[in-house]
Amino acid sequence: MPRRRRYRQVPWALPIVAAAVLAATYLSARPALAAGSFTTTVVGSAVAESAVMPMGKPATATIVQGSVGLEWAPATYGSGREVGGYIVKRQVLGSADAVQVCAVASPLRTCQDSPPSGQQVIYTVISTEQLWRGPASPPSAPVTMPAAALAATTVASALPAPSPSPTLSATPTPSPAVTPSPTGTASPSPDPTPVPTPS
Repeated sequence: MPRRRRYRQVPWALPIVAAAVLAATYLSARPALAAGSFTTTVVGSAVAESAVMPMGKPATATIVQGSVGLEWAPATYGSGREVGGYIVKRQVLGSADAVQVCAVASPLRTCQDSPPSGQQVIYTVISTEQLWRGPASPPSAPVTMPAAALAATTVASALPAPSPSPTLSATPTPSPAVTPSPTGTASPSPDPTPVPTPS
């Protein structure tokens, strides 16, 4: 009976092969990652905040004709291109709640708001690019809408428009009708009545 020859297995061969395969995979994937040959797919409607988006510029608030007019400087990327739009939020001074009052597309950088009277409010500007939002700007200087200005605006808008004054039209007065007498026939004159004379 032939004798079987036993082959001795080397216990350290398997870990060396596994380490070589991992090293080759890592080295081949590294240039692809460095070249940026990877894609990200986003599905759904979401709003994201980006560290790349520039911060909005603070607004200048001015009370004009019963409302607050707001203006701000453009927010630009590092390339110098302006962002796609802006969102303006109003906040009562000392409160954490903010209300959106405007959403405008660039190059428009103005907004009007009618805040509650007698309250100090501040405004912040947020730069936008499609669904991306940048950091909010520093707050504007606080402004207070006077109650009298707001009441005058409300009363003026509630008044009806003045109607035009009526104009008198000259109505012709009818003249008396003249009945024409028949032509060609003479009307008989009455016979004189004799007056009695005293005898």
